[in-house]
Order: sequence, then C-alpha cells, then structure tokens
Amino acid sequence: MELTRRKSQTNKINENNLTALNNPLISNEKRKNSTDIMSTEKNNFLFYLQKLFLDQISSNTYFHTRILFIRLLGLIYTFSFLAAYHQAPILIGYQGLYPSYIYMKRMKERYGIWQSPSIFYFLPSMDTSDISLRTICALGTLLGIFLLFTGRCNSIILFILWYFQTSLHNIGQLFYGYGWEIQILETTFLGMFLVPLYSLSKIDRHSPPSILFIFLMRFLIARIMLGAGLIKIRGDQCWRDLTCMDYHYETQPIPNPISYYLHQTSSTFHKFEVLINHFTELIVPFICFGPWRSIRHIGGTLQILFQILLIISGNLSILNWLTILPALWCLDDSYLLYKYIFKREIYTEIISYGFRRRIKFLRSIIKLFVFSLVIYLSIDPILNLFSRYQRMNSSFDRFHLVNTYGAFGSVGKIRNEVIISGCNRSTIEQCNYDNAWLEYEFSCKPGKIDKSPCFTAPYHRRLTWQLWFAAMQNLQYNPWLIHLMAHLLASDQYSPVNVVLSIGGNPFPDAPPRFIKADLYRYKFTRMNSGNKNWWIRSNQQPYSPIFELKSPQLKSILRQMEWKIPKVPMRS
Repeated sequence: MELTRRKSQTNKINENNLTALNNPLISNEKRKNSTDIMSTEKNNFLFYLQKLFLDQISSNTYFHTRILFIRLLGLIYTFSFLAAYHQAPILIGYQGLYPSYIYMKRMKERYGIWQSPSIFYFLPSMDTSDISLRTICALGTLLGIFLLFTGRCNSIILFILWYFQTSLHNIGQLFYGYGWEIQILETTFLGMFLVPLYSLSKIDRHSPPSILFIFLMRFLIARIMLGAGLIKIRGDQCWRDLTCMDYHYETQPIPNPISYYLHQTSSTFHKFEVLINHFTELIVPFICFGPWRSIRHIGGTLQILFQILLIISGNLSILNWLTILPALWCLDDSYLLYKYIFKREIYTEIISYGFRRRIKFLRSIIKLFVFSLVIYLSIDPILNLFSRYQRMNSSFDRFHLVNTYGAFGSVGKIRNEVIISGCNRSTIEQCNYDNAWLEYEFSCKPGKIDKSPCFTAPYHRRLTWQLWFAAMQNLQYNPWLIHLMAHLLASDQYSPVNVVLSIGGNPFPDAPPRFIKADLYRYKFTRMNSGNKNWWIRSNQQPYSPIFELKSPQLKSILRQMEWKIPKVPMRS
C-alpha cells in the first residue's frame, strides 16, 4: 500500500515530462502559461469557492484512509451478498418463507414500484425460479471481493452495490428489517462522493476525498453513536442503574464463546462496561469534530476500538464492522499507525488542468448540491434524536439517504428459545408415549445444551436472528414460522431449507417427519465453577405452536390465507 502526501506548488518537478526537462525554453513557456492560468483563476470567485469548500485545503490528505475504507466496505459487501446468495432463496425466493414475488405484486398494485424501488421488478422468473436473485447476489459478492483485495473503487461500482443492496432491502420484508440494512445504504451513498468518478487508481491525485463528505461521514458516526446512547438512556432502566451488562451477554441474539466467559465476570466489571458504553456513545461523538487533528484522531480511535470490542464479545452481524467505516474518516494520512500499515511513500500534488479540471469543477458543484441535500434531509433525524419518543433505525426518505439509528434500547433479562421438533410415528399419541420427538438444530442457534456458541459475524444468520425475535412474541405475530415448519414437513436431503440448519442438524435426513411442533424453552449459561461441563441449562416453559402435519386443515388454511404454496406430501416407505 502507498502513503501519499501533497507536495507544495514549488515541487512540481514530477509533473513535467522528460521532454520539458531537456528543453528549457519549453519548460519556461509552460511555467509562464501555468502562472498566467493560476493568476486568472485566483481572481475568480468560483475558484476560491472550490478551493475553500470542495477540495482538500489543509496539509493533510485522506488517500490511505480511503483505501482502508474501500477494503473494509468490500469485506462487508462480500459477506452481505454471500449470505444473501445462500439464504435469500429460502427466505424470500419463489418458494421462500416470505416469497418476494407476492410482496412485489402487492406493492405494485397498491403503491407502484417507485414507492419501494428494486431492480427485481424488472427481472424475469421471480415467481418460478431464484436465478435472478442468485445472479444479483453473485455479482454483489464479486464486486465486494474486488474492493476487498484491490483497495480500488469508483463511484460507478459503489452505485451498483448501493442499488443491489437497496433492491434486496426493499423486497426483503421481515428478513431485511435490521438497522444495518439502511446504515450500509447511507454509508455507501456518502462513499460515492469520496472515491474517484471512474478511475480505479488507488492514489488518484485528481480525485481526492471531498472535505464536505468527510464531514458528513463524521456526522454519520456521531448520529449513529448518539442515537444508540440516547435510546439507552431513555429506554431500559438497567442502562441508568448500570446493570444491563449483567444480562446482555447471555440474552443477545447470537452469543459466541467469549460471551460465555464475559458473562461470568463480576457485577462491578459489568457496571464499568456500561459506563464505558455511555462515555463512548454520548461523549466521544463530539470529540470526532475536534478542532485539532490530534483530537479527531483520538475520537476516531476510541470509536474503532469500541467497535472491535463489540465484535469480539458477540455476533452482531455486520453492524460493528459497518460502524467502523465512518469512524475511519476521523483519521487522516498523518495518523500514527498508518506508517506501520502503509510502507511506501509517494509524494503527490492535488491539481489538474484542462478538461480534467473542468470535470472536477462540475463534480464539485454536484457535491455541493448533494451536501446541501443531505443537510436538509438530516433535519428530521436530528429532531428525532432529541425527541421524547425517539425512533430507532428508521428512514425518513424512500431511498434511505439519511436515517436515524439506535441499538439495544432495552435488554432482555431472560433468554427464551423456540425449539422445533419432529416425529415420524403414525400418531401423535405414539410420539408422546415413545418420547420420539427429535429436535432440529439451526445454524448458530442455542439448541442442545452441550453445543458450543459459534463465531459467525460478519456473516449474518438471518433466520436465527428471527427465531430469537420470535421467542419474545406469540406465534400469531410470526406466521413465517408456520411456513418454515411446513417446509420441514416436506423436506428431503436436497431441500433448500437445509441451508439454515446446522451440519447434522436435520434429524430426518432420509425422509421428513409426519408431525412437527414448536416449544418454548428457557436458557441460561452454566456457571464456570458449578462443575457442569455443558454451555447451557434449559427448562421447558410451554408449547409454542400446535402440532402440525401436512394434511392438517389448519395448516392448509393458514398457507392459503398468506397466498403461500402448499407443499406436496412426500412419499414415505
């Protein structure tokens, strides 16, 4: 990687070619013409406007910050679209739990396609196959890999990724309703104006990152953290009495093995963690706008370290990785650690003439317009921050350009899990008498008590997250769960539903069960000094669903009501 610094005007020797160097008359003439141009421009008000507001005017640059930003954004998009490639067909595919073609049909009839724009409205076969869905996800994955391994990017690539992600989000329904879905859209939109328009050069001295959008990135990290901090202070009492971390590691959506050990620490340590959380979310955002470079470096470093700690302590999908992105823009090329990351130094000058300068000036005017638009659209999110009825993770425009954020406004004190079981006996009575119910194991979901928590972030297990939410509600609020059970009743070893199960998690690999049910269990981490070698202890609380079979009139009625296809009854030996 390359460390770049801006040269002064007196060091323009690298701009001259060998011919000019060998011919003093040509060289002197070029200097004279250049001086005349600069003299004319300096008398131009628009020239001053461009230099003051649209270009980098300080001694520090942000080229290698941009390289890190591009690589991390590539990592996020790689995992995001890779997860979608594997999971979207069973979640929103034509045979999915919430088929997207049904949703698009309803949206088109009631509101038109521009209310929730998506490329999938224009792609064929959405109601007969998943080829369009998989193609878009595969293209998104490849573009993410390109950014990750090259560190090269332009506005065109980011627009394509933004449009693909918007398209998935707008048809994803329940399974794409998380806060980071709109956060990645806003981050990518701002990123379009921080990378070159069409160049794929790592160091494009004609397209330095715009100061205006660097400010908007800092504004974004401030809104993200303040939104999370304020919703906690206004929300659960445990954030105010400093006890939330006594429960969080055990009750978060998908714990990892480190969560287990952090949960064992003392209440005093947990209170200290809450204080650190409040400091980082409510105080540090203002440090990111410090008037001195060193102050901004401290603010950005604290935000990045905080997100790394969250990555270590749990599986919050791409959320923490994504939040690092705007925090990077608190750091410029003089940041102390960069000299250990970027080995080679290149001295360059940010200047351009002729056609390239006119294109740059036109793009600068567009940036100024977009900057003004973002500031205008920020009015409602800012008012929401200080509202008594603060909303979390909401959009105020259909393109999700400026949003409001927040996380864990309330923390669960108990952990319930929905456990799905099947039985292949001929009657329900025989299943109960023989205790022949066998449990399904879902990827990274607590199930068997001796099963270790897993590491999965930034790969997002969307169905596992929804099962965590479902355990807090009744079955009537989660009809997709009935559809999932119907899929399991008709599944075989080639069924797409197997992608959401853990390896060996299907207790009926050869033929599906005849009956299926869901129960609610209470889970708790075991104590390290208890002598119990399991990770969890659990107790059965109550039935979560009726017992279904494929020919059940109740099941068929629900499927017809939701316009879902009724699976065929499988052949049994």
